[in-house]
Amino acid sequence: MSDNEPISVKDILIEMKTLSEICVDLAFASLLYSDKLLAKQVLVLEEKIDSLYKNLLDRLSVSIKSLNQAEELRIYYIIGEANNLISDSAADIASLVLMDIHIEDEIKIVQQHLDQLVDLVELKAQSPLCGTSELTADIHDKLGVDVAAIIRPNEGLLLDYKEIMKCGDLLIFRGPLENVNQFIELANGRVDSVDKARENIIDDTRKIEVEKLKYHQDLLVTMKESSELIVDLAYLFALEDLPNVKNLIMQTEDRVDKLQYEIIQEVLKLYKQNKIGDSTLMGYLRMADSFEEIADAANKIAFGVTKRHKPYELLEDVVDDSSEAVNYILVTKDSPYVGLSVKEAEYTDDFFQILAVRKKGQYFFFPKDEAKINAGDGLLIKEYSSPEDETIKDES
Repeated sequence: MSDNEPISVKDILIEMKTLSEICVDLAFASLLYSDKLLAKQVLVLEEKIDSLYKNLLDRLSVSIKSLNQAEELRIYYIIGEANNLISDSAADIASLVLMDIHIEDEIKIVQQHLDQLVDLVELKAQSPLCGTSELTADIHDKLGVDVAAIIRPNEGLLLDYKEIMKCGDLLIFRGPLENVNQFIELANGRVDSVDKARENIIDDTRKIEVEKLKYHQDLLVTMKESSELIVDLAYLFALEDLPNVKNLIMQTEDRVDKLQYEIIQEVLKLYKQNKIGDSTLMGYLRMADSFEEIADAANKIAFGVTKRHKPYELLEDVVDDSSEAVNYILVTKDSPYVGLSVKEAEYTDDFFQILAVRKKGQYFFFPKDEAKINAGDGLLIKEYSSPEDETIKDES
C-alpha cells in the first residue's frame, strides 16, 4: 500500500466511487477525441482502483467477527466490486485508443448531446486561473464546472481540489456545454475572471446549434446516460426509500439491455452498407458492451441492499463526500423552485443537474429546459461535490 492511499473503509469507498466516475467520462472522451493522453490516464486510474479494491477487501476481512457482521458489511464488498467493474469497463473503451484504432468523425458528434461534457484544456499563462485552486477560484459553485483532475508533467495525475493550478497544467474538467465553453475561455485567458464567466453563462440566451443525431448515435447517447442513471439510482436506493426507485432501476436496466441490442443491430446494418468502417464499428460495439456492464455493476449495488440494515450511515458519508451525489427534493409551495423552468432551477445558487421531475407519481427523466416546476413536484438532482462543502466538513 502506498503512503498516500486511504486507510479507512469509508475513505477507500469514497475514492473508488469518485475515480470510477471520472474513469467512465475520461474513457468516453478519449475515444471521441482519439486522445492517447486521456486514454493513458484511464488506465492509470483503473490500476489505482484495483489497488484500492484489494485494500478494501483486506480491511473488511479483518473487520468481520461474526456472521451478522458479515451480513452488515456485505454491501461494502458489493460497492467495491461494482466500482472495480465500472473502471474495468472504462479501461476497455480507452484501450481502443491506445491500439491506434481511428474512430470516424461521425461518432464524435455525440459528445455535443450529453448533459455533461468531459474535456481537457491547457492552462495558458494569461489565464486568471493560474495560481488559484478550484476552491479559491470558486469554479464549482460559480460556473457549475468540476475540475476532475490536473495532469502535470513529472507529477502525474493530481486529484486534490485544493491543488494550485499552474500555467501549462492540463485540466480535466466536466460540466454542461454552455458552462464548459466559458471555462475554456477562462483557461485560455480570453475571459478575465470567474465572475465574468458566470455572467456570460447566465446572460447567454443563444441557442447553441449542434448537429442532429442519427438514430444509432442517439441510441448510444441514451444508453450512456441510462447506464449512469442506474448507478445514481442504485446509491440513492441504498440511502432512501423513495417511491418506486427499485422498480425504476429494474426498468432502466432492462432498457439498457434493449438499447445494446438495438445499437448492435443498427451499426452492423450500417457496416454492411459500407456507411461506417471497421474501427467505428468496433468503437460502437465496445462502448455498448461497456455501458451494459456499468448498468450490471450498478444493479449489484441496488440488489445488495438489505432492508434490515438500512440506513447505511457509512454509505451516506461515502455518497456525500464523493465527487457526485444524487438527492431528491420535494418542491413545497414555499420552495424557490416553484414557477421556474428546469434550466432556471439548475442555475439557482449552486449549479446542479435535474435528472428527473416526479409529477403525480410518475418520473419524467431528462426533462426539457423549458419544463415548468410546480409545488408538489419531486426533483431528482445530481450535483458535483463542492470543494467549499468539503472544507466545511474538514473544519467541523
